[in-house]
Amino acid sequence: MGSFSCPHLNQVNNNCIRLNKDCIPGRPGCMLQNKAVFVISSEKRINERNAEKEKFKTIASNKRKK
Repeated sequence: MGSFSCPHLNQVNNNCIRLNKDCIPGRPGCMLQNKAVFVISSEKRINERNAEKEKFKTIASNKRKK
């Protein structure tokens, strides 16, 4: 096992500067794509992050309606 520090990570908002998207190591376009093996696939982690964002948007939208 090893560690890795990405030069493209914006640590303030956890975004990839290179892709201008959420930092999800191994995602398409990531410098780690096809160079590292992850226990959970990048596709699954992307889907989970998107579902989490949608849930947050729904909660925020419902609060505004009240």
